[in-house]
Amino acid sequence: MAERPTYKLKFLDPKKRFPVMPEQPAGRSYGVVWKLFGDDPHESCYAVEFVGKSHVSLLGYVSVSGEVYKVDRPVSEAPLPDDPDMQLVLDESDSSIGEIAVRGADGTMRPRARVIGSPKGPMREQSDCETWNSARSLPYGEFMASMFLRYVIFADSENAIATTADTHRLDESMHYVVDKIKLVKLPEPVEVLLGFDSTPLPDAIETLLYRIDHADNPSGIERYAAALMGEVNLPRLRTIAAKTEMSLARIDRSKLFYLNFDRSLLDQDEIDTLLAIECRLNRLSGILERIGAGLAPVASSPSFEGCSLFDLWHISKTTNDVPRLLETLSSDNPWAKPGTVACQPGGEWDVRTRFARIVEALNVVTRLDYTYRVNVVEGIMLVQFGRSVVDAMPQREYDAQDDAWRELDEGAREIWAAEHDARVALTLAAACFAAGACITRCYVQIEAPDNERDVHIVATYSFARAEYLADCVPVAKDLESMDMDDMPCKRMLEAYEATTPDMIEPAEVHARPRDDHRPLPPALRDLLLADTADELEVMEEDCDPYVARVVELREQSKTDRAGAFEGFSRLAEELEAKCAVAELLATGPVQTQFCDNQLVRMVLPVMEEDRSVRILRAPDALYFAQHEICSFYAEQEDFERALPEVRRLYDLARSSMQSHFALINVLARLERFDEVIEVARHGLRIASDRPSIGYLFYRLAFAYWNCDQLELALACYRLVPRGEESGSSALEEMQGLMNEMGVNEPPTFDDAVETIRKAGLELPPVPAVTNQLADAAVQLVDNGFFFLARGCIFQMWRTMGNDELGSLNRSLG
Repeated sequence: MAERPTYKLKFLDPKKRFPVMPEQPAGRSYGVVWKLFGDDPHESCYAVEFVGKSHVSLLGYVSVSGEVYKVDRPVSEAPLPDDPDMQLVLDESDSSIGEIAVRGADGTMRPRARVIGSPKGPMREQSDCETWNSARSLPYGEFMASMFLRYVIFADSENAIATTADTHRLDESMHYVVDKIKLVKLPEPVEVLLGFDSTPLPDAIETLLYRIDHADNPSGIERYAAALMGEVNLPRLRTIAAKTEMSLARIDRSKLFYLNFDRSLLDQDEIDTLLAIECRLNRLSGILERIGAGLAPVASSPSFEGCSLFDLWHISKTTNDVPRLLETLSSDNPWAKPGTVACQPGGEWDVRTRFARIVEALNVVTRLDYTYRVNVVEGIMLVQFGRSVVDAMPQREYDAQDDAWRELDEGAREIWAAEHDARVALTLAAACFAAGACITRCYVQIEAPDNERDVHIVATYSFARAEYLADCVPVAKDLESMDMDDMPCKRMLEAYEATTPDMIEPAEVHARPRDDHRPLPPALRDLLLADTADELEVMEEDCDPYVARVVELREQSKTDRAGAFEGFSRLAEELEAKCAVAELLATGPVQTQFCDNQLVRMVLPVMEEDRSVRILRAPDALYFAQHEICSFYAEQEDFERALPEVRRLYDLARSSMQSHFALINVLARLERFDEVIEVARHGLRIASDRPSIGYLFYRLAFAYWNCDQLELALACYRLVPRGEESGSSALEEMQGLMNEMGVNEPPTFDDAVETIRKAGLELPPVPAVTNQLADAAVQLVDNGFFFLARGCIFQMWRTMGNDELGSLNRSLG
């Protein structure tokens, strides 16, 4: 085969790297270049393999007339073959559809794929099953080049190997790059991160080092893993592990590790130590993803030096996502309708959830702790993120040009960390503009820890949308091939440095309900049974005189329980009278209810069918006084007299879990288990948090057991969440019930859910509750009631576990 040279790319040469195709060899990068060799009226583009940071090897010439030819040199140096290797054949009657024909070994052209679209517009492959080209629309040149790669280059394994793996046919400057990244099949697959999902982190690292040190012939990836983890100060890590629990999580969307720990128990140096370890794991994970192994055992490995090249690429490639992010602007938002109500397109909820979804999927090797602010009306966003830990950067790198290792001292690593942060900033700006077409300016700030002020701003960059798209996006595509040492991104961003904006969001959107007298829009009025935001307040004023009386009476009860009881009774009567007057003066149907917290108030309307009803807030002191009265009778074990009082407490706070628990406890002591079942079932219909759900299932199980409904009892015991306060008692009682039933194994989770379903119970939180919270959250955010929205979103996050919701919740604080 003829020698295949490589060609050096200049900084501004137009080029595009394709996302990885399933058919391409692992560890390689392919794409297109335009006008690299001067003007050619017949050229659309060249299909290429990117070699190293700044070279390409030519694979195909795409003509403007629908033909693609195998080439290894520009047409200015070698004429095209007489016949194309691939051709676009448009339908004679409909030029918007056609076929891709590929030349076979016998020289004949055979149809290989159907296409739709026009050479003058975007094109896409038509296929019965999804392919790389059916999943995206591309301009003519890029589409033809990518089809040529898939159906000609990658289909011809001999050609694919020869074009990229035969190092003797490459320019000498690229010889070492290709040789080092070449994957070599291992005698036996190795699991590099064995035990990291189940073993304490210090032990997992030390075991990895021991295992590789005692291997007969460790692979390149094993040696590199040992080099990375060998940089960890294990005695220091064990000291930190004694201060805080640590657990290592894997985020599937971003393919990153996340180290969970309690920051409040550590100083900043200890926090930085853990973040640097997390980064090393993500750098190692990036190499494993790049060679196609992921977390599975590695069957083939590059050399030790090749791992360093992949590591550098993973750190350098941050801005590769910029063009892809901007393309997502036209995509559907999966968070547009989390319940039954859709958000306003381009509104606050839409923009914020789009941004959160984009950023949570970014594959950035350093910890990306960020928050953001949005003002859709003004078209501005502000993003803040923490700067990289210097110790997370490589301590040495392999220079393929010189075939030598270069040590990176602390000064060099500081440069790398600063350049990496600049690339992250440039990428986050793209995420802002991708979140909504309404965003015309964004600010990106880099923060650093500050013991005196928590954090201080290292840098603020301001980007106007048109300026960013015209000037920054082309540079973002090329940064991957530029040396970190030269700080090209950071130097470019100097032109975008700005002062911190005074305010992004108006103050009123963060107002507490008691200070927010704005009217609610009609849909929220019906949903929340309130006309203005202040009607949703659940907290009492700090200086409330009735609460002060409760405090005094509680103090009195320590020495005079009977006298305090009389005081609580008089206080309850007085406040009940005030509530009755308020109800009589109301101009429409009302109910007086006490809510423990904002979440309980949001769920309360689920129990009310009449949407014209409005909720009057019961005084805190009334609930506290009534609770003390119930406690007095319970202490006397006079449960018959306690029952009517606890029913009054329950009626006063129908959406409160505590009132449910109080009534259940009294009914259980009176052995009125049928009524326990009724109250517990009602509680499960409105419960949304794990502890409450667990306790209700626990008490429901015991009640069913005492009513001889053993299958239901066993199912309820099985559904008590493990790890909750009632979990250990539930396990013990469930074993006793199983012994009584003669059952050896508890039901599966699914079987237990089916059992309660047949009894008319849904697994909480039930759709009515989740939809209530989701619908409230969407509309509160879109209408600028952020304080009220946060409680709903936080509970959604606790229930669903989506990181996007956690990000959204932080953005509203």
